[in-house]
Amino acid sequence: MSTQKLEYDARMGGRITLPTHVSTYRYAAGALNEIKGLIAEALNPVSSKLIFQSLPKHMRRRAMSHHPKRLPRKYRHAHKNQMSKGGNDPVLRKRPSRKYRRRPGNLLKEYVRRQRRHHWLETHIWHAKRFHMVDRWGYRLANASCDKTYRACYRASVQHCLLQDISYYTCVELQGSLESLRKGFARLTSPECGLSVTARTFLTGRREGSVELFADSQYPRGALQRASFMWRPLEEGVTSTEDTRTLWLWLHPSAAQATVEQLQRVFLLQSRRQQTLPLEEKPAKEQKEKPLRFWTQTKAFERHAHYSNTNGSIQLLVLRQEFNRFRLTGPQAQRVLASSLRAHRRDQLGVQAAQADYCEAAFRLHSPNELLSNLIMGLHIVDPRLQRPCKRTKAESCAGAVPAGNLLLSPPECLARSPLWQREERERLARGIMSTHHYQELRQQHAVVPGVPCAFEDQMQAVPLLLIQRPGSQDPEYKRLGYGCGWDVIAPAKYGMALWLTLTMWGARPGGLRELDSVARESGGEQHLADTLAGVKLASAAAEERRARYFRLPPNKRTNYRKLAVASPFSAPWKHLVRDWQTTAATSSPAVGSYHVLRHRELLESIGDCLRLHQPLPDQVPDDCLIQIQLRLKARGHVKDNALICLPSAADYKQRWRQINRNEQAPVHVEPPQPDLNERTRKELRSDHKIKLKRLRARRVREKRRLQETATKRVHIRPANTAPLVRAHLLEMCRLWLPTDPAETSDSVRRQCSREVFGYVTTAGFSFTEATVCAVGYVTPGGLQHLLSNLKDSKGRQLQPMCLVRDPDSRDYRWATVQVNLNVAAQTF
Repeated sequence: MSTQKLEYDARMGGRITLPTHVSTYRYAAGALNEIKGLIAEALNPVSSKLIFQSLPKHMRRRAMSHHPKRLPRKYRHAHKNQMSKGGNDPVLRKRPSRKYRRRPGNLLKEYVRRQRRHHWLETHIWHAKRFHMVDRWGYRLANASCDKTYRACYRASVQHCLLQDISYYTCVELQGSLESLRKGFARLTSPECGLSVTARTFLTGRREGSVELFADSQYPRGALQRASFMWRPLEEGVTSTEDTRTLWLWLHPSAAQATVEQLQRVFLLQSRRQQTLPLEEKPAKEQKEKPLRFWTQTKAFERHAHYSNTNGSIQLLVLRQEFNRFRLTGPQAQRVLASSLRAHRRDQLGVQAAQADYCEAAFRLHSPNELLSNLIMGLHIVDPRLQRPCKRTKAESCAGAVPAGNLLLSPPECLARSPLWQREERERLARGIMSTHHYQELRQQHAVVPGVPCAFEDQMQAVPLLLIQRPGSQDPEYKRLGYGCGWDVIAPAKYGMALWLTLTMWGARPGGLRELDSVARESGGEQHLADTLAGVKLASAAAEERRARYFRLPPNKRTNYRKLAVASPFSAPWKHLVRDWQTTAATSSPAVGSYHVLRHRELLESIGDCLRLHQPLPDQVPDDCLIQIQLRLKARGHVKDNALICLPSAADYKQRWRQINRNEQAPVHVEPPQPDLNERTRKELRSDHKIKLKRLRARRVREKRRLQETATKRVHIRPANTAPLVRAHLLEMCRLWLPTDPAETSDSVRRQCSREVFGYVTTAGFSFTEATVCAVGYVTPGGLQHLLSNLKDSKGRQLQPMCLVRDPDSRDYRWATVQVNLNVAAQTF
């Protein structure tokens, strides 16, 4: 039995029932209206989202707002319109491609921009790819290789050839009469330090000399630096008494400007770039209306600073970036030069032929120290690119070595002449150099067989060079004889990279500033003495670095120098050390607090004799000087920079004999720990500082909560503004952590610990030539005299001169032998 099925509304008692059929035209009309609405919504969307935000998640990219090309092509135009309405035009901020940035023109502009603060050498790009670069003295220089080449560079300096670019040295040209230059340099130098600039052995121009420069009439104080110099050789038919002579001074950039200023003061020089325009004579009233005008050429257009005196008899020209100077160190520098430099024999007559013959004979010697010391040789060579091997090759020795006596006795008179002394010739060489790109193109066109000379190579200009021999160590009792010998090569501008690549391809190992310091330390000296401008600046920078590194450590990792009884842990207090060791008569003098390094050759030799013969020092040694010594550890241990040099006691000598009998390597003495009176103060200050900062924050939080009770919008906590409080706390904590500065107190530096201090170490490290730890330091004459007076044991036997050395962060005292450096004023590195 079938019954009628009720609808939902009918079941609930409603009156609505569904129709039994649907009209087709009404249904189509409704669907049409819905389709029209959807189309209108799609064409005119009303949404707050951006185009790139409305994409599916799998198509979204993080950089779409900045790079329209990451969107689908049909959405890019709308995306650009949305970005431009907001003020962000991604098209205008597009970064140029690397290919565009690496174009030669753009690359050159970028290099010029990066040289605004620090100058680059011609080999900078080669070094920047292989070395760690540092900013020093206004230059961007190579410090150390990225590879582990420390021992390799030492082996190169001892057995092979070490190559270094020292083109950052500033060349200063002086022109004037010989008598005027002699009188001027007499005020800047002293005969006690060695031969003067106008010594007869240097006036011929055959040898390079070195001289210690001081401020005007302030010797022995006011040291500037150690400078090398060379005189222009005389031409044929010209006597040595010629009125005008030319002198080149090679200055280290750390004190080059100060040296130039002293030269201006001594020779009364003024810059030629500043001239006063002559004014016509006019009435006084008109002169008041028109002020005096000066014409000055800016430094940006000044290539070389030029100075002269009023009558123009003395000229000074600063030749920056005019030469390339490369230093080759090692006994095999002869082989590298013989393989890299080929004399230009075409159309050579007279002077150039004689120079080429002598240089080729000199290169066949076994070592550079077989020649006359500091000998200067001129040589014309073919372009260095023509002598470059296809792959890196070790230079072989030249066959048929000649006796060195023939070269020492019969050098040609014209050996040192070179066109590099002429400014016009240097400019011609810079203009006429063939670019590397053009050279490679010609090689591709003419070189049928690789390595075969081409016809166009004969048309390339010859390159004049100056070769300077360096004898190395000349005292076998102090250091290995001949260590550090080599050659310096002076080349004209724009030929630096070509010559550098040729030298490296023939086996020379490149080095940086680190190798200069290591060669100086292995030679038993240091580059910059403690009283020179460069030495003071480097010591100050090293002290700041040590101090910053010390306070970067957490408190539980810091060395407590108060407990170690170290008065100055980061730098050597030379003034206060000299003050403590001066006698009573010298203390009343007005020069108390000043110091200088002893450079008097006769006094140094007498001090060396006294140290060897166990005699008292001569009375002529001043009390306010510092004597450079070399230390060698007698047992295990290590020495750091700024280590203390102390006097041993009688108990230390007895302990040494016991250790020798027992074959012990323990420290001879251990510093007893001293009480730190500021330890409790530091802890209380630290806790009070934390409590104060918490209270200030709680006060700001309470203030914020109080404002939130009546505020209608979000309230932000105000800034703390506790920077001055934190800075003051940091300074106070630093003062409490470190010992009191000797400059702020009258405490004795000499008696800061249980052993009397009479010197400090400046540079230290492991010496490969001595196979032990060596250090270079300075001691006071009073302390050295006290050491000599106690060199007898209980049985009256003479003892070897030894002292105690202690690191600033250690309590262990160790034995070290003492040897005085007799050639302080003659070493150049």
